[in-house]
Amino acid sequence: MEWQKIANTVGGIAGAVAPLLSGPVGLAVSIGSQIAGALGTDNTPEAVAAELKNNPDAALTLQEWAHAEREQIRQANIELQKIALEEYKVELQDRQNARTEHKDHWMPATLTLLLFALFSAVLAALFFGPDIEKNRDLIVYLVGNLFALVASGVAFWLSSTKGSKDKDKLMTLMQKTVGQGVAK
Repeated sequence: MEWQKIANTVGGIAGAVAPLLSGPVGLAVSIGSQIAGALGTDNTPEAVAAELKNNPDAALTLQEWAHAEREQIRQANIELQKIALEEYKVELQDRQNARTEHKDHWMPATLTLLLFALFSAVLAALFFGPDIEKNRDLIVYLVGNLFALVASGVAFWLSSTKGSKDKDKLMTLMQKTVGQGVAK
C-alpha cells in the first residue's frame, strides 16, 4: 500500500496532512514516516491505517502530532504549492513555445478544417443516415466529443491571442513599409 491510499483516512483526522500524503512520493514518505513514528507503528501505510482503525487513541495522537508539527506541515504545504506552480509555469512555457514555433504553420488550419468536416459528417449521419435509432447513442457521443474539438479549433482562430498575433504581424509589416519609404 502507498501513503496516498491512506491520505483520506488521515485527512479526516488531521486535514492539513492529507495533501502531503497525496503529493510527491518523497514528501509523502517523509510525512508518512513521521506519522508512523508519532503513532509508534511500523513505517508502513498498512501499519498506520491499522493503528488508526484499531486504536481509538490513535486519532487523538495524530491530531496532537499535527498540532505540534503545524509549522512543518504549513511549510510542506507551501512547498507543495510551489511545486504545483512550477509545473504550471513549465506547461505554460511549453504552450507558448509551441505557439511561437508553429505560428505560421499550415497544420492548425488543416486540422481545424478536418475537424469541421468530420463534425459535419457526423451531424449529417445523425439527421440523414439510415438506422438512426440504432446508432443514436454512438452518434450523440461522437457529436459531443467532436464539438469540443471544433470549439477549440475555432477558439484558436478567433481568440484574442490570434487577434493579437495578427495585429503584431500587421504592425511589423507597417514598420517595414514605413522604413522602406524613409530609406528612399
